[in-house]
Amino acid sequence: MSPNILAVCFIIGLFTLLLAGIPIGAVILGLAAIGILVASNADPGTVLATAFLTQMTNWGLTALPLFVLMGELLGRSGIATRLFNSFSVILTGMPGGLVQVNIFACGLFSALSGSSTATVAAISRLSFGQLKRRGYRVSDITGSIAGAGTLGILIPPSVAFILYGFTYNASISELFLAGVFPGIAMLVLFCIYVAFTAKVPEQPSAAVKVGISDRLRAFIDLLPIAALIVLIFGAIYGGFATPTEAAVVGVVGSLVLAASYRTLTWECIRESFKGAVVFNAAIAFVLGASAALQVAMAYTGVPRTIVSWVQYAEFGVNGTLLLIGLILIILGCFIDGLSMIVLTGAVLLPLVNALGIDLIWFGVYVVILVEIGLITPPIGFNLFVLQKATGVQLPQLAAAAFPYLFLLLIGIALIWMFPGLATYLPDRLL
Repeated sequence: MSPNILAVCFIIGLFTLLLAGIPIGAVILGLAAIGILVASNADPGTVLATAFLTQMTNWGLTALPLFVLMGELLGRSGIATRLFNSFSVILTGMPGGLVQVNIFACGLFSALSGSSTATVAAISRLSFGQLKRRGYRVSDITGSIAGAGTLGILIPPSVAFILYGFTYNASISELFLAGVFPGIAMLVLFCIYVAFTAKVPEQPSAAVKVGISDRLRAFIDLLPIAALIVLIFGAIYGGFATPTEAAVVGVVGSLVLAASYRTLTWECIRESFKGAVVFNAAIAFVLGASAALQVAMAYTGVPRTIVSWVQYAEFGVNGTLLLIGLILIILGCFIDGLSMIVLTGAVLLPLVNALGIDLIWFGVYVVILVEIGLITPPIGFNLFVLQKATGVQLPQLAAAAFPYLFLLLIGIALIWMFPGLATYLPDRLL
């Protein structure tokens, strides 16, 4: 079978199986096995098992479960509650009212959890009931949480950056740095949007006067949490620890912080480990399957064929990036973002290398596109988590989150026009 026909069959098969609702890991393994059977005489069982085992025993992958565990511990030990309460005091009187609390709380919790799902779950449980009782519109509350919750995979330490770095053989430390300025830029865009659009109740039922001393106490309450973030990144960029070792520091710091707040219980520890194991088991299966797919792609030559198609079409770098963006946005409507990163890596990595695109900049580009998928129906994971936490119907949530989709597109335009937003820190500090 010719490489062109194989490539067409791969693309059609991928979308057909995904639309059929088959789990992504099974789709990847199935396509890999078929590709090896068609393109070679090798035993697909042996090839896939070897690739799977090699991926799962890679030491660099250990940062992923540790950062996930850190986020679980912080989320279940009441740290998110402290964040929300502190920002509620500090941001009182700001344009946009307490809806701004959602933006800032999501931003800081993102820097602790590395997960959009964890960020949305934690902040929505704290925010929705309180702000609704104070008279804020449901659309303002849910839209801000859904939108700002996407920052969980852009602001480091990000699970998405770890997966991208592992899939694309890119430096995780550089990716973490690359996400800082774009993450801040998105946070500012969200705040500006809320300031101009959120309807603040004229007389919130729980309105109280907040003095300088109250704001100072709230700020001091945030310092231990900020110190943990500084400790993690200081260990990485000060040259004292690898990302994996820094993740260990983060887990220990989370335990110490929870213990100091007297919220560390055996129930908290047990549920945190359980949540981390379930999440990592699902991601590990997809990662192992993606390694098998990369081997199968080497047998079939599909990536080389797709690269030749793009080069023949003469899209150029910008045209190719637009095409990749469109494909990832469409895929994001049907599969979760983390799976999408590892699924597309086998095809996109050769294409990106052939065009000479900076892998660190491209990582930020891909992650922002993945963020769009988190709030895009029908499979917008942030929307599903928000629905579970608030009881609001999915169409209402999608409508409330829709403006934030355009803000994320503006973020993509910013890093496109000013690539230094993503590359300045990695170039200067590493």
